Amino acid sequence: MKKRVISFMMSAVLTLSGLGCYGLANVHAETDTNVERKLKIFAHYAEAEKPILDYAISKVQEKYPNVTFEIEAHPNDDGQTLKTRAATGDMPDIAHVNAGDVESLSASGSLLDVAEYVKDTGYADKMTESAKGTEVYDDGKTYIFPDSGASAILLYYNKKVFEDNNIKVPENYDELLEATKELVADDIIPCALFAKEGFVSGAFFDMFALKSNPAGLKALSEGKAHASDSGYAEGIKKMVDLVNEGFFQAGCTSTDYETAQNLFTSGQAAMFINGDWDISSLVEKMGDDVGYFESYPMADAGKEQDNYYAFSGGFTYEGYAVSSDTEDPELVADIVSILAEGTVEGNYIYQSKIPTVINIDSSIEPNTPVPELAKKEAEELKNMDFQTAWTHTLKNAEFATSFVELLQEMLTGMDADDVIVSIDDLVDSFGGN
Repeated sequence: MKKRVISFMMSAVLTLSGLGCYGLANVHAETDTNVERKLKIFAHYAEAEKPILDYAISKVQEKYPNVTFEIEAHPNDDGQTLKTRAATGDMPDIAHVNAGDVESLSASGSLLDVAEYVKDTGYADKMTESAKGTEVYDDGKTYIFPDSGASAILLYYNKKVFEDNNIKVPENYDELLEATKELVADDIIPCALFAKEGFVSGAFFDMFALKSNPAGLKALSEGKAHASDSGYAEGIKKMVDLVNEGFFQAGCTSTDYETAQNLFTSGQAAMFINGDWDISSLVEKMGDDVGYFESYPMADAGKEQDNYYAFSGGFTYEGYAVSSDTEDPELVADIVSILAEGTVEGNYIYQSKIPTVINIDSSIEPNTPVPELAKKEAEELKNMDFQTAWTHTLKNAEFATSFVELLQEMLTGMDADDVIVSIDDLVDSFGGN
């Protein structure tokens, strides 16, 4: 992913009123709509994602009624399964990929350059101004029909837990540490974490690192910074202190999303780390009791304004890709363009996720109204500074894998100096690869 600060000039009101009239009724590539074909698709298909993919497939079958799909659920393994499939010559016809996947799959020639298809199917015409060009990879080729815009990793908090226990919602690290001690004393988990997925622990690291360097862990992966540098080292010591105070629940490294979210929504945990895509689900379960920090409260007292809008997250090079070995790539690319558009629509319908990558039919309505908190976050998103990267989208896969493993170890108990030395060793060994 090219190094850039993504500033999305949008607001919830403008986005919702300007979804446009670019629905699936638009003309896609002219192909035989009666063709019979069974396609293998590798995509996210967990419980929350199932209705979205099912919806997208139904849109494909409106045009291609005789096309069926063999679905393989995308495991949370940082793309290892897909890379193995490619290495053994068993690539699915269609795969939902991110930058980490593309880095290796493009190098092996496993992905089709779909630049002409993104244009010919009309998909490029539907893309929002802020998303135009995001389908192009670093090597100048286009490997995806993008279906994701910008997303921020948020630190959510339960307003009721803080109010009921007379604990101040922290604005800086000193207050966060004090709140942690008070919450633990009241037998409340300060923060629920599902570190079974590496990107969450990576985001926790970045919440501290971004206060001194907005490029965060990405700068480490590129060999442009060391953990022993001023700012990084101080942040790591703060992290370790919080962990030692019991900031996360026991067993957080093996905790899944559903379990961690339940700890938060049930009031057993005061805070929760996840992306902004979770707002609708949290509001549905918590109502007005859920809030999020407008800026991560990890800065020293008196330095709260430093890198105030530096956030973990941002644009991810993510979407549907076509195998270079698939038969009739023109047909498959047209199907993928419908899948990608249907996925954006499905995210809006089933998760009230405001579309930011393409304009969709303005007549489409979400099953659950977009929460006011989501509209507020969409408005603030345009101020957020995204210079770091998700761990699973780092181009430097060797660094990313080892870094996540090290963070897992840190969460179970490590001395801060050992963490610093270990990260520096990773930077010196893999940084910039």
